[in-house]
Amino acid sequence: MQIVLYVVIGLAVGGISGVMGIGGGVLLVPALVWLCRMDPHRAAGTTLAILIPPIGLPAAWRAYNMGHVDLPAALWIAGAFCLGAFASRGLVENVPDFWFRLGFGILMIFVAMRLIVDSDSEAASAAAGLMSAGLAMVIYWGLKSLGKRNLQKPGLRQKNHERYDQPPNNPDYQI
Repeated sequence: MQIVLYVVIGLAVGGISGVMGIGGGVLLVPALVWLCRMDPHRAAGTTLAILIPPIGLPAAWRAYNMGHVDLPAALWIAGAFCLGAFASRGLVENVPDFWFRLGFGILMIFVAMRLIVDSDSEAASAAAGLMSAGLAMVIYWGLKSLGKRNLQKPGLRQKNHERYDQPPNNPDYQI
C-alpha cells in the first residue's frame, strides 16, 4: 500500500511540476510529511534524492530542445546550487522540526504572495514580504491557540505526540 501511495504522489507532483515549471520540492516535502508521516528533515532529504533523476534530465532536455534553456545561466547556477545544497544540509540537522516547518511555510507564503503581486518593483517585493510575515504570524498564533484548546481534550494530546515522536509527558507542548 505504501508503494501505491509513493506512486500516486510521484504522478501528481510530477504532473504539476511539468505544468508549472517547478522542481517539485515545494509539493513533495509537505506530501511526504502529511501523507507518509515522515519527519520534516527526512522528507527534505528524500525530496533531494527524488528530484535528481526526473528533473535533472528529461524535463531539462525537453526544455533545451524547445529553446527554453539559457545554458550558461543553467550551468553556473547549477554549480552554485550544488555547493549551497551540500553546505546547507549540514546546517539543517541542528534545526528543530518546528522551526524547519515554520521556515518552510513562511517561504511558501512569500512565494505565493510574489506570484499574486506581479511586479518587478522593490515596493511590490517589500509588500509581499510584509504580507507574508503578517500572514505567517496570524496562521502561527491561530494554530497555537487552537492547539492549546485541543490539547485539553482527552486522547488528542497523545495522538499528536505519537505522530511526531515527541515525549507525551511534556507539559509545555506547543504547536
